[in-house]
Amino acid sequence: MRSLVSAFSIALLLAACAERTSDPGAAGSDEPVGETRYETTTTVLDDADGVRLCLGVVLQSLPPHCDGVPVHGWSWRDVDGGESASGVTWGDFHVVGTYDGTTFTLIEAGPPEPYPDEGGDQFAPPCPEPGGGWVDVDPSMTGDDDRIAAMRAAEGIGDYAGIWIGYLEEPVDEQAPGAYVLTVAFTGDPSAHEPAMRAVWGGPLCLKSAEHTFAELRRAQRDLGDGGAERLGLEATWSDVDVTDNQVELGVVVWDPSLQAALDEEYGAGVVRVEPALRPLSVPEA
Repeated sequence: MRSLVSAFSIALLLAACAERTSDPGAAGSDEPVGETRYETTTTVLDDADGVRLCLGVVLQSLPPHCDGVPVHGWSWRDVDGGESASGVTWGDFHVVGTYDGTTFTLIEAGPPEPYPDEGGDQFAPPCPEPGGGWVDVDPSMTGDDDRIAAMRAAEGIGDYAGIWIGYLEEPVDEQAPGAYVLTVAFTGDPSAHEPAMRAVWGGPLCLKSAEHTFAELRRAQRDLGDGGAERLGLEATWSDVDVTDNQVELGVVVWDPSLQAALDEEYGAGVVRVEPALRPLSVPEA
């Protein structure tokens, strides 16, 4: 969940490398004609169950483990960067191929590409900075225990929609995270909850309004995982509640935009945001 804990996480960025290397032996003349080509950067894992693209959660054990989509035409001889341990081989790659709903047929593979920069800091406080700056109102209530108390207090309010922190400066490390603003969202009048929040939190505070309660988002997330996604024809791989955008994120293998209307009808307009793992290949204009 992109919540209070997520703000302390350090994102793992995949380094951009040189140009892709194709695997003509894998696809070559057998490449399907007229089918949509998809691309993604992800972990490719090869174990006793075969080679697959990890399109959901990857367990960072040694060796790693994941569920995913089988890959046809993969050859470790044609790529660089694979690691092996305990009979498992894996690595991060950018792949292009076709998908028939069951198997990914490889056309080319190469080094991982960086994830798109969405720009800005999603955890930045959405409130304007106070005239006197982001300062502590009561320095005696700004510790970790106070932050946890504020989180629990917010979660106990009926129209609670989410809580997160936004750093005012880049954290040095987890032991010294630096100054931050605690943002709390409610579907009602946020200012009405300031006394309750100030009773437990003395640091910088931003109160904002949201359309959906956290409970609503969690219900939608649970329903999607309990068969809702499959009922709507979606091959789901993961889900999350994005408190900053007040939405449920749903990971799928591929995405048909025509299904958005069904999602909106089932869960409410804009409640679910779909994140496809395989994206149609972008072809530069001539």
